[in-house]
Amino acid sequence: MTCTCSKSTQLWVSAILVIIIIGALTAFAYSNSTTVIKSTVRTGLESTAGVMATQINASDLAGLKAGDEGSPQFLEVVQKLRSLRSMDDHILNAYILKVNPDRSVTFLVDDLYPDDPQGSAKIGELSTAPDAMEIFAAQSRPTSSKEPYTTKYGSFMSAYAPIDDSVNDSNGNTYAVLGIDISARDYTEYMKGEGSLILITGLISIILTVGAIFWFGMKRFDAEKDSGRQQ
Repeated sequence: MTCTCSKSTQLWVSAILVIIIIGALTAFAYSNSTTVIKSTVRTGLESTAGVMATQINASDLAGLKAGDEGSPQFLEVVQKLRSLRSMDDHILNAYILKVNPDRSVTFLVDDLYPDDPQGSAKIGELSTAPDAMEIFAAQSRPTSSKEPYTTKYGSFMSAYAPIDDSVNDSNGNTYAVLGIDISARDYTEYMKGEGSLILITGLISIILTVGAIFWFGMKRFDAEKDSGRQQ
């Protein structure tokens, strides 16, 4: 009886050690994969915003002021933004921001405005996105949100890129910043989907390994019992 209890204890100790080891490795892999996935998504968004920004000419934006939302100049820029974002179905919105001397950020063009004036930004409207530092940095290079955020217009992950003062004869200055949004829900579901595969794999590994420990352990104990009886 003592021998059987001792061997049963050994099996449980082995199982617990396996759970701890595989669990730790799974958690480590999940953490690393999440970091990599986040970086990949952000890099992709930044690349897309960067390419789109090169297609916007600062001269198209010059002179736009509050009240010009119905002007041919404004509508032409809107159409260009829509054409650019139509290349990626995940992009919900494309817009152009102006960083002012007082470090405030205001909208120049929101491509949703003609169809949804109440759910989009007018010219000169102050941006309330908490991505101010990313927008400031986007005056020199493409940037993106570190995490999803929420404004009165919804919850998003965004990327930003500089619009040069002139496409053909640049002075090396940034005239405005282009922004694009994707749904925070899509981003979160994508992250969960990619990470859950690792968690499921780890759980299956634990179940199979623990099961194998008890299966072969009990087989071994039975064999030892039979051998003892024969002696």
